[in-house]
Amino acid sequence: MKAIPFLLLFLAGCASYKSYNQTTTGKVVLRGGIYQKESWKDPLIFKRMSWYYGMTLYFDALIYRADSGSPFSKWFSESEKEFFTKCENLLVTVAYSSDATKISHVNFREQMKLNGYDDVVLNNFASYLKTHPSSQEWRTMTYKVMGYCKRSPSHLGTESIGINFPSFSYLEVKL
Repeated sequence: MKAIPFLLLFLAGCASYKSYNQTTTGKVVLRGGIYQKESWKDPLIFKRMSWYYGMTLYFDALIYRADSGSPFSKWFSESEKEFFTKCENLLVTVAYSSDATKISHVNFREQMKLNGYDDVVLNNFASYLKTHPSSQEWRTMTYKVMGYCKRSPSHLGTESIGINFPSFSYLEVKL
């Protein structure tokens, strides 16, 4: 008989579960890095944007504003380092799509274009990032690594990224 109130409380909690489109922001930190004979303890901090339907992750995007003064810039190849001079901002994104019919990488790329960014390939940086020990912890092996370059100053501003997917709340993060 004492279990009935707990059972009713549990059922009420389940009934109030929100099963709709939700968004969240946060950050992901990868600690330290290695390049050839060098190692460092500096953090690589990504801003995180996530889109859910109930408890199902539809799309996840990690965004890092690349810095030529960071030790992580060693992970860029010589041709990739040219983006530091060609771009007002160089962003590295690590993105996951669970179902391309809901939210796809193409949808994300279109939203980045609306923010004034063109996509660029960062294969060398991606290979270092994918083999970082924290990639296993954050389960980013199924994520796609891309670069985005804001080639010229624009009226859109550079301090934040705003993403608007249909049927989801507008999401914005400061870079």
